[in-house]
Amino acid sequence: MNFQRKRFLTQILIFLAANLRPFGVKTGFCFPFFYCNACPAATSACPLRALELSVFENNFKWKLFTYPLLILGFVGVLTGRGICAWACPIGLLQRLTAKVARKIKKMPLAKRLGHHPLEHYLRYAKYFVLIGFVFLTSALIGFMFTDICPIGFLTGTLPTLSIFWGKFVPSSYFLIASIIFILFTILIFTIERGWCRYFCPLGALLAPFNKISLLHVARVEEKTFQKECLRCNACSNICPMGIDVIHLNRDPECILCGKCIEVCPKDLIHYEK
Repeated sequence: MNFQRKRFLTQILIFLAANLRPFGVKTGFCFPFFYCNACPAATSACPLRALELSVFENNFKWKLFTYPLLILGFVGVLTGRGICAWACPIGLLQRLTAKVARKIKKMPLAKRLGHHPLEHYLRYAKYFVLIGFVFLTSALIGFMFTDICPIGFLTGTLPTLSIFWGKFVPSSYFLIASIIFILFTILIFTIERGWCRYFCPLGALLAPFNKISLLHVARVEEKTFQKECLRCNACSNICPMGIDVIHLNRDPECILCGKCIEVCPKDLIHYEK
Protein backbone atom coordinates (compact mmCIF):
# COMPACT_ATOMS: atom_id res chain seq x y z
CA MET A 1 0.00 0.00 0.00
CA ASN A 2 1.51 3.35 -1.03
CA PHE A 3 1.56 6.54 1.04
CA GLN A 4 -1.52 8.02 -0.60
CA ARG A 5 -3.69 4.96 0.05
CA LYS A 6 -2.46 4.81 3.64
CA ARG A 7 -3.13 8.51 4.03
CA PHE A 8 -6.64 8.23 2.60
CA LEU A 9 -7.45 5.29 4.89
CA THR A 10 -6.10 7.19 7.91
CA GLN A 11 -8.17 10.26 7.03
CA ILE A 12 -11.34 8.18 6.68
CA LEU A 13 -10.78 6.34 9.98
CA ILE A 14 -10.12 9.57 11.89
CA PHE A 15 -13.17 11.22 10.31
CA LEU A 16 -15.30 8.29 11.48
CA ALA A 17 -13.73 8.41 14.95
CA ALA A 18 -14.55 12.12 15.15
CA ASN A 19 -18.25 11.39 14.53
CA LEU A 20 -19.20 8.75 17.08
CA ARG A 21 -21.36 10.88 19.34
CA PRO A 22 -24.63 9.26 18.13
CA PHE A 23 -23.15 6.00 19.49
CA GLY A 24 -22.60 7.51 22.92
CA VAL A 25 -18.94 8.48 22.49
CA LYS A 26 -18.07 11.91 23.86
CA THR A 27 -14.51 12.27 25.11
CA GLY A 28 -14.15 15.91 26.19
CA PHE A 29 -10.80 15.81 24.38
CA CYS A 30 -9.67 18.62 22.06
CA PHE A 31 -9.29 17.59 18.42
CA PRO A 32 -5.65 18.00 17.32
CA PHE A 33 -7.10 19.01 13.94
CA PHE A 34 -9.76 21.36 12.59
CA TYR A 35 -13.28 20.09 13.27
CA CYS A 36 -16.21 21.75 15.04
CA ASN A 37 -17.53 20.45 18.35
CA ALA A 38 -20.89 22.01 17.36
CA CYS A 39 -21.36 19.11 14.95
CA PRO A 40 -24.18 16.89 16.35
CA ALA A 41 -21.93 13.85 15.86
CA ALA A 42 -18.64 15.34 17.14
CA THR A 43 -16.84 13.38 19.86
CA SER A 44 -14.48 16.16 21.00
CA ALA A 45 -13.94 19.91 21.21
CA CYS A 46 -12.47 22.42 18.77
CA PRO A 47 -9.04 23.60 20.00
CA LEU A 48 -9.66 27.09 18.61
CA ARG A 49 -12.90 27.48 20.57
CA ALA A 50 -11.11 26.48 23.75
CA LEU A 51 -8.36 29.02 23.10
CA GLU A 52 -10.89 31.75 22.38
CA LEU A 53 -12.83 31.03 25.56
CA SER A 54 -9.61 31.04 27.58
CA VAL A 55 -8.95 34.70 26.73
CA PHE A 56 -12.54 35.85 26.22
CA GLU A 57 -13.02 39.49 27.25
CA ASN A 58 -9.78 39.61 29.28
CA ASN A 59 -10.99 36.79 31.54
CA PHE A 60 -7.89 34.63 31.17
CA LYS A 61 -8.25 30.95 32.08
CA TRP A 62 -4.80 29.42 31.96
CA LYS A 63 -5.94 25.78 32.18
CA LEU A 64 -8.28 26.18 29.21
CA PHE A 65 -5.50 28.04 27.37
CA THR A 66 -2.79 25.47 28.13
CA TYR A 67 -4.79 22.30 27.46
CA PRO A 68 -5.27 22.62 23.66
CA LEU A 69 -1.79 24.11 23.22
CA LEU A 70 -0.21 21.09 24.91
CA ILE A 71 -2.13 18.72 22.63
CA LEU A 72 -1.19 20.66 19.49
CA GLY A 73 2.38 21.11 20.70
CA PHE A 74 2.76 17.36 21.29
CA VAL A 75 1.45 16.60 17.79
CA GLY A 76 3.61 19.39 16.32
CA VAL A 77 6.83 18.11 17.90
CA LEU A 78 6.15 14.64 16.52
CA THR A 79 5.03 15.45 12.95
CA GLY A 80 4.89 19.23 12.45
CA ARG A 81 1.98 19.91 10.09
CA GLY A 82 1.62 16.23 9.25
CA ILE A 83 -1.78 16.22 10.94
CA CYS A 84 -3.04 18.47 8.12
CA ALA A 85 -2.44 15.78 5.49
CA TRP A 86 -3.02 12.63 7.51
CA ALA A 87 -5.85 13.42 9.93
CA CYS A 88 -7.73 16.67 9.38
CA PRO A 89 -11.19 16.13 7.80
CA ILE A 90 -10.86 19.51 6.08
CA GLY A 91 -7.66 18.22 4.52
CA LEU A 92 -9.66 15.23 3.30
CA LEU A 93 -12.28 17.57 1.85
CA GLN A 94 -9.63 19.56 -0.01
CA ARG A 95 -8.13 16.33 -1.27
CA LEU A 96 -11.46 15.64 -2.94
CA THR A 97 -11.61 19.11 -4.52
CA ALA A 98 -7.97 19.04 -5.66
CA LYS A 99 -8.66 17.69 -9.16
CA VAL A 100 -10.86 20.65 -10.00
CA ALA A 101 -8.33 23.06 -8.50
CA ARG A 102 -5.50 21.52 -10.54
CA LYS A 103 -7.45 21.95 -13.77
CA ILE A 104 -8.04 25.61 -12.96
CA LYS A 105 -4.35 25.98 -12.08
CA LYS A 106 -3.46 25.23 -15.72
CA MET A 107 -5.42 28.22 -16.98
CA PRO A 108 -3.25 31.20 -18.09
CA LEU A 109 -4.58 33.65 -15.51
CA ALA A 110 -4.23 31.13 -12.68
CA LYS A 111 -0.63 30.43 -13.73
CA ARG A 112 0.24 34.12 -13.55
CA LEU A 113 -1.40 34.56 -10.18
CA GLY A 114 0.28 31.42 -8.83
CA HIS A 115 3.72 32.83 -9.63
CA HIS A 116 2.94 36.36 -8.48
CA PRO A 117 5.26 37.57 -5.65
CA LEU A 118 2.22 38.48 -3.54
CA GLU A 119 1.23 34.81 -3.40
CA HIS A 120 4.10 34.15 -1.00
CA TYR A 121 3.03 36.97 1.33
CA LEU A 122 -0.61 35.88 1.22
CA ARG A 123 0.44 32.74 3.08
CA TYR A 124 1.04 34.90 6.15
CA ALA A 125 -2.70 35.67 6.27
CA LYS A 126 -3.28 32.58 8.41
CA TYR A 127 -1.05 34.04 11.12
CA PHE A 128 -3.11 37.22 11.02
CA VAL A 129 -6.30 35.15 11.38
CA LEU A 130 -4.79 33.29 14.35
CA ILE A 131 -3.48 36.33 16.22
CA GLY A 132 -6.06 38.88 15.15
CA PHE A 133 -9.33 36.95 14.98
CA VAL A 134 -8.72 34.10 17.42
CA PHE A 135 -6.82 35.82 20.24
CA LEU A 136 -7.09 39.61 20.02
CA THR A 137 -10.76 40.01 19.11
CA SER A 138 -11.75 37.38 21.69
CA ALA A 139 -9.75 39.12 24.42
CA LEU A 140 -10.53 42.75 23.57
CA ILE A 141 -14.03 42.92 22.11
CA GLY A 142 -15.57 39.54 22.81
CA PHE A 143 -15.86 38.52 19.14
CA MET A 144 -14.76 34.96 18.40
CA PHE A 145 -13.56 33.70 15.03
CA THR A 146 -15.39 30.39 15.51
CA ASP A 147 -18.71 32.27 15.35
CA ILE A 148 -18.08 32.86 11.64
CA CYS A 149 -15.66 29.99 10.93
CA PRO A 150 -16.47 28.24 7.61
CA ILE A 151 -15.41 24.89 9.10
CA GLY A 152 -17.90 25.32 11.92
CA PHE A 153 -20.57 26.28 9.39
CA LEU A 154 -19.80 23.16 7.32
CA THR A 155 -19.48 20.59 10.11
CA GLY A 156 -21.67 22.21 12.77
CA THR A 157 -24.30 24.58 11.39
CA LEU A 158 -25.29 22.67 8.24
CA PRO A 159 -25.69 19.26 9.94
CA THR A 160 -27.64 20.87 12.81
CA LEU A 161 -29.82 22.74 10.32
CA SER A 162 -30.58 19.55 8.39
CA ILE A 163 -31.30 17.43 11.48
CA PHE A 164 -33.33 20.00 13.40
CA TRP A 165 -35.05 21.62 10.45
CA GLY A 166 -37.81 23.92 11.68
CA LYS A 167 -36.31 24.18 15.16
CA PHE A 168 -32.98 25.75 14.22
CA VAL A 169 -32.61 29.35 15.36
CA PRO A 170 -29.83 31.17 13.44
CA SER A 171 -27.43 33.35 15.39
CA SER A 172 -26.75 37.00 14.62
CA TYR A 173 -23.65 35.84 12.71
CA PHE A 174 -25.51 33.43 10.42
CA LEU A 175 -25.54 35.69 7.35
CA ILE A 176 -21.85 36.62 7.47
CA ALA A 177 -20.93 33.01 8.28
CA SER A 178 -22.92 31.90 5.21
CA ILE A 179 -21.05 34.37 2.98
CA ILE A 180 -17.67 33.27 4.38
CA PHE A 181 -18.61 29.62 3.80
CA ILE A 182 -19.47 30.36 0.16
CA LEU A 183 -16.09 32.09 -0.27
CA PHE A 184 -14.38 29.13 1.43
CA THR A 185 -16.07 26.74 -1.01
CA ILE A 186 -14.96 28.81 -4.00
CA LEU A 187 -11.43 28.94 -2.58
CA ILE A 188 -10.94 25.18 -2.18
CA PHE A 189 -12.31 24.49 -5.66
CA THR A 190 -10.05 27.09 -7.34
CA ILE A 191 -6.79 26.76 -5.37
CA GLU A 192 -5.46 23.40 -4.26
CA ARG A 193 -5.31 23.37 -0.47
CA GLY A 194 -6.28 27.05 -0.54
CA TRP A 195 -7.60 27.00 3.03
CA CYS A 196 -4.46 25.27 4.35
CA ARG A 197 -2.16 27.62 2.44
CA TYR A 198 -3.69 30.96 3.32
CA PHE A 199 -6.25 31.01 6.11
CA CYS A 200 -6.16 28.01 8.47
CA PRO A 201 -5.29 29.25 11.98
CA LEU A 202 -4.47 25.74 13.17
CA GLY A 203 -2.04 25.46 10.27
CA ALA A 204 -0.48 28.67 11.56
CA LEU A 205 -0.14 27.15 15.03
CA LEU A 206 1.48 23.96 13.75
CA ALA A 207 3.67 25.42 10.97
CA PRO A 208 6.58 26.55 13.21
CA PHE A 209 6.91 23.01 14.55
CA ASN A 210 8.08 21.87 11.09
CA LYS A 211 11.47 23.32 12.02
CA ILE A 212 11.90 20.96 14.98
CA SER A 213 9.54 18.02 14.38
CA LEU A 214 10.90 14.50 14.78
CA LEU A 215 9.35 13.39 11.48
CA HIS A 216 9.87 15.54 8.41
CA VAL A 217 10.42 15.36 4.66
CA ALA A 218 14.05 15.70 3.61
CA ARG A 219 16.35 15.30 0.63
CA VAL A 220 19.23 12.88 0.53
CA GLU A 221 22.76 14.07 1.32
CA GLU A 222 23.53 17.29 -0.60
CA LYS A 223 26.31 15.97 -2.85
CA THR A 224 24.22 13.00 -3.91
CA PHE A 225 21.22 15.24 -4.51
CA GLN A 226 23.14 17.72 -6.67
CA LYS A 227 24.64 14.86 -8.69
CA GLU A 228 21.50 12.74 -9.16
CA CYS A 229 18.63 15.28 -9.32
CA LEU A 230 17.22 15.59 -12.86
CA ARG A 231 15.67 19.02 -12.15
CA CYS A 232 12.46 17.64 -13.62
CA ASN A 233 10.41 19.53 -11.00
CA ALA A 234 8.06 16.56 -10.66
CA CYS A 235 8.22 16.96 -6.86
CA SER A 236 7.31 20.65 -6.91
CA ASN A 237 4.60 20.18 -9.54
CA ILE A 238 2.84 17.50 -7.49
CA CYS A 239 3.06 19.36 -4.17
CA PRO A 240 -0.47 20.34 -3.03
CA MET A 241 0.96 23.22 -0.98
CA GLY A 242 2.87 24.74 -3.89
CA ILE A 243 6.30 24.31 -2.26
CA ASP A 244 9.57 24.53 -4.16
CA VAL A 245 10.56 21.02 -3.05
CA ILE A 246 13.98 21.14 -4.72
CA HIS A 247 14.99 23.75 -2.15
CA LEU A 248 13.00 22.15 0.66
CA ASN A 249 14.46 22.79 4.10
CA ARG A 250 11.84 21.99 6.72
CA ASP A 251 9.44 24.37 5.02
CA PRO A 252 6.64 25.52 7.39
CA GLU A 253 4.14 24.88 4.58
CA CYS A 254 5.00 21.18 4.23
CA ILE A 255 2.16 18.89 5.37
CA LEU A 256 4.12 15.62 4.99
CA CYS A 257 1.67 14.18 2.46
CA GLY A 258 4.46 12.16 0.80
CA LYS A 259 3.49 12.97 -2.79
CA CYS A 260 6.94 14.35 -3.61
CA ILE A 261 8.53 11.19 -2.19
CA GLU A 262 6.48 8.91 -4.43
CA VAL A 263 6.94 10.93 -7.61
CA CYS A 264 10.74 11.43 -7.47
CA PRO A 265 12.23 9.23 -10.25
CA LYS A 266 15.58 9.00 -8.41
CA ASP A 267 14.25 8.40 -4.89
CA LEU A 268 16.07 11.47 -3.60
CA ILE A 269 13.32 12.55 -1.17
CA HIS A 270 12.25 10.63 1.90
CA TYR A 271 10.70 10.80 5.35
CA GLU A 272 13.35 11.36 7.97
CA LYS A 273 13.17 10.84 11.73
